[in-house]
Amino acid sequence: MNKNLKILFLIFVLGMVYISTLYSQTPSLLKRYDVVVSEIMAKPTPTIELPNVEYIELYNRLPSKCILRGWKIKIGNTLKTLPEFTIDSMGFVVVVASKNYEQVKPLCGNIISLSSLSIADAGQSITLLNEYDEVIHNVSFKMSWHSEEIKREGGWSLEMIDIGKPNAGKANWDSSVDKKGGTPGKTNSITNFIIDDAPPDIEAVTMLDSSVLRVHFNESISLQNPEDISFVKVNQDLKIRNISEVPPDFTSIDLFFANNMQKDKLYAISVQGNVYDCAGNFLINSGERTFGIPSELKPNHLLINEFLTSSFDGSDADYLEIFNNSNEIIDLRDLKIGYGGDILPKKSIVAVSKGMQMMPKSYVVFSKNREITFQHYFCKDEKTIVQCDSLPNFAISEGTIFLSDNSLRIIDKLHYEESMHYSKLLKTNGVALERLSFDRPTQSVDNWFSAAETAGYGTPGYENSHSSNSVFLAKFDISNEVISPNNDGFDDFLEIYCEFYDEGERLTINIFNEDGFIVKHLLNNVFCGKTNYFIWDGTDDNNNLLPPSFYIIQLESWNLASSKVNRKRKVVAIYR
Repeated sequence: MNKNLKILFLIFVLGMVYISTLYSQTPSLLKRYDVVVSEIMAKPTPTIELPNVEYIELYNRLPSKCILRGWKIKIGNTLKTLPEFTIDSMGFVVVVASKNYEQVKPLCGNIISLSSLSIADAGQSITLLNEYDEVIHNVSFKMSWHSEEIKREGGWSLEMIDIGKPNAGKANWDSSVDKKGGTPGKTNSITNFIIDDAPPDIEAVTMLDSSVLRVHFNESISLQNPEDISFVKVNQDLKIRNISEVPPDFTSIDLFFANNMQKDKLYAISVQGNVYDCAGNFLINSGERTFGIPSELKPNHLLINEFLTSSFDGSDADYLEIFNNSNEIIDLRDLKIGYGGDILPKKSIVAVSKGMQMMPKSYVVFSKNREITFQHYFCKDEKTIVQCDSLPNFAISEGTIFLSDNSLRIIDKLHYEESMHYSKLLKTNGVALERLSFDRPTQSVDNWFSAAETAGYGTPGYENSHSSNSVFLAKFDISNEVISPNNDGFDDFLEIYCEFYDEGERLTINIFNEDGFIVKHLLNNVFCGKTNYFIWDGTDDNNNLLPPSFYIIQLESWNLASSKVNRKRKVVAIYR
């Protein structure tokens, strides 16, 4: 080795020693994601080959060894102080309960033991903090991150796929494929590179108070220049005082305004530059998002508009669509979705815990499995589809869906039955039920119909394939004079409308063919209100589709105050 090469090599060695010493002696120099949670064993039973031990694995991404003092780990709401520990460059340390130390010792050389360690099977937040309580890494895992259902039953760890993208969330985690069920203290069995070329984007905005706005992104982000506030554009009458990232997952930023927002005024925000994700993708321009001071959630502000109870091939991808029928901004932080029960739901969950502003006359869909909803249905705007892991599993045959506020005051409610579907469908698998009119009662069975085949059997996030905008010209009228009952989204059924001066009318509706024979007893002596809507889907009493022809709709009504029977008739044609 010549003299110059020796000098360069000596400089390199001294530099590495200096860096190693610097990090070892000054752990506060470590930045976010320098040390990360790289593997989690939350449910070790039934065991595969590893011992019955919960563990959390940490990995040092730096090119130098670190001696760390005063660090903490927060598991759910439980904060534990870690003993002083050393972690080699690109090396591991495994955190276990002290009672399990001897069981894990033969598997890996670097172990931290705590007085106790309890990780929720279903998943929870795990946060690594330095001695100044600054977040170094956070993982909010769920059992559903195991892509194979059988591994969710236990015995398999969750491993990070790409250590270079530690804040990529669910896409960067999956089950271990090691024959033992996990790789504590060793390189993960599923180590690979993941491709992420999509920049972050604004997912929602919520108000913390009249001078603080929280901007939520669809993934963890970092600010290139935390001191820069010019990258956020808002209305000219709002002055940004400062901006801060929000730990522990860093999926949002808070904007602090120098002045208060005004009630009944709409504002707009856009983000241009400065924001990037773990793959280095920059948000160039988010486009405008509207926001304002939300109003109190009141009954009938939000309406149940569409729902799926039987997802494709048992994919556990039910969804519920709501419509903001008011002229107010509603924060969905105040909304709860309930299921079962009669007067009050048996089970109720918070729709969007972090909040989400819903503009007037807009749609939002809560999906049990957002990705499958995208695969099976056309979605005009992906931002209207919200992942909701805790959404109840709706029974297929019948059930009750509640919308309520946090105090369980009912906002809207529907008791549904499978018979509300189009009667000629061979199966309802993957077929959503759609509301026909916002002006009619939610509970009216004639205000619901199966989503059209031409719309893919569902319209999550936008106007329903069947919607009633009929203008009735008399107290007895029909929506159209021709129907083609084939569930293609066009004239699939007939709406029959009747209006009375007073309640208490008894009503019978029969359908006659051209020869004068009754082919459908649609209604028989039913007690009615003032305004009534009914649906005929072109079938006879045996649920068979009637042939193309002309048919007579006859309405007969009477009440106790008069013995007179009122009859009215309309003609409708069926065609194919």
